Amino acid sequence: MKMDEKKIVRIDTLLGEMFDNRNWRQNLARNRIFEFWNEAVGEDISDHAQPKVLRGKVLWVDVTDSIWMQQLHFQKEHLREVINKRIPEECGIDDIRFNLVSRLKPVLPGKRVEKVAPPRPAPDSRKLAEFEKIISSIGDTETRNSFLTLWLAQQGREE
Repeated sequence: MKMDEKKIVRIDTLLGEMFDNRNWRQNLARNRIFEFWNEAVGEDISDHAQPKVLRGKVLWVDVTDSIWMQQLHFQKEHLREVINKRIPEECGIDDIRFNLVSRLKPVLPGKRVEKVAPPRPAPDSRKLAEFEKIISSIGDTETRNSFLTLWLAQQGREE
């Protein structure tokens, strides 16, 4: 937009043109998916899948486990239709892609945990010391801690 220095333009007009030029109206409408997801897909699905990000007209959804991921792949077109009915036609999504989130990560955002797992017995201190010695050569602290977390989880399953 070329502006004449002597012409006064209302701010709402300027903002409106900027929103249109950058497709912000469509992006804002499309992002409403994050607000109505739980209601649109129902409690069963929303307990195991939450929208993570929109890239263009593709919605990426985090899913808690592979069984739910497979089930959602079968329902993908239905979910897309349900979502697209709730937003303007020109803002609709073209595809839904699913991303499996690690079981070691916290519960999906916005979900509360009602069941608390019983505490696990402490691992054998000798085995823990041996494992910590093995992973001590890993330079990256986050990676080392991830290995330790996995090892501890495995120890709890073996008992």
